[in-house]
Amino acid sequence: MNFSFSDQEKQLFQEMESALTKEKNVLEPGVLQTEKDIQKTLQTLQKNLFPLGYLDGHQDKTGKGHVNTLEMMRIFSRCQPSLFLGVEYSCRIFNELIKGASDEHQRKKLLNSLHIDNLPDPQIIGTVASCEDFVETDTHTSTVLAQVVDQKILLTGRKDCVINAGIADWIAITGNLNDKGAVFFVPSKAEGLDIESRSNTRIFPELVMATIHLNNCEVDQAQMISPVPLDRLISRIQWYENMAYIACSLGMMDQCIQTTTSFAKTHRSENKPMFVHQAVGFSLAEMLTLKQTAELLAFRAAWALDTNDPEKQILNHCAKVFCTETAEKVASKSMDILGGQVFHSNHFSEQVLQNSKFAQLAGTSTHLARVSIGDAVMKYK
Repeated sequence: MNFSFSDQEKQLFQEMESALTKEKNVLEPGVLQTEKDIQKTLQTLQKNLFPLGYLDGHQDKTGKGHVNTLEMMRIFSRCQPSLFLGVEYSCRIFNELIKGASDEHQRKKLLNSLHIDNLPDPQIIGTVASCEDFVETDTHTSTVLAQVVDQKILLTGRKDCVINAGIADWIAITGNLNDKGAVFFVPSKAEGLDIESRSNTRIFPELVMATIHLNNCEVDQAQMISPVPLDRLISRIQWYENMAYIACSLGMMDQCIQTTTSFAKTHRSENKPMFVHQAVGFSLAEMLTLKQTAELLAFRAAWALDTNDPEKQILNHCAKVFCTETAEKVASKSMDILGGQVFHSNHFSEQVLQNSKFAQLAGTSTHLARVSIGDAVMKYK
């Protein structure tokens, strides 16, 4: 394992930062007030990041695949974690679900019906709706049911916490047709699809998220994948969701430590700079140690995915648990140092604390990840 980067790769990361810097004005917290603003910004970001290979893993540019992608994801999430997740669901996770088509012919037929020329398509905002119980997502079954009525496919059911729901061109919905797994692609303006926007916007405030209700929502037969093994497909999707929340946690920790360190250097307590107080120094040291440890485990998980290591799934779960929970600990220690100012407005450290709790539940929840890790430990000889 070698997680150092070549000069060419470092140049790619600089290009990534430059592309994001150009959009700095809209990446500031609180700038994007409406879903239309967020939709327009996502499309701009996807267009700007596409030439860098960010949306497709850029294996052709560097050959490092997921390790390299993880660093680019981290850079993005450090700038704007909410929009980072929006792009991840729109492109990488949505694309991975389309790859679940049984063969190349079915995939091309599907893309043609969705008016997508190639993947990834930076002009398309997509999303995936697989979550029904936010904490305990069942990878084997779905309560969304499809019925064939007069040669039309009608969907009934609901999905929770659908990211990009109100701004997506296409929503990929997992469900069942004739007692077999299926994925249905529905436009966000489809008749029979009701989108219930979330009321709590304090968690990832620039992330469009909603519950969707399907009431005899009609689907074109060409805009579906069936049959499909839901357990394998959803597990694969959660894999990429986990990597997104791992990267998001790293980026938030980076920003949290930077903000706290700057504060400790510029503010005084008891007529002394804050950083000379032993308690402050110890807290900063622990924050950095936790972040560095999380970073190593995250890149180990990405490396295992690149090399098809037998432990890739368990490492993915280990990194998901440790990184998301560490982000919460780092944010908490940051708030201890920053003091009461974090409550005067929606301060970044307070935001990280709330975001990290959401990240622990999203994808493979830390509870289910621990169950998976425990099962793997018991199988070791």
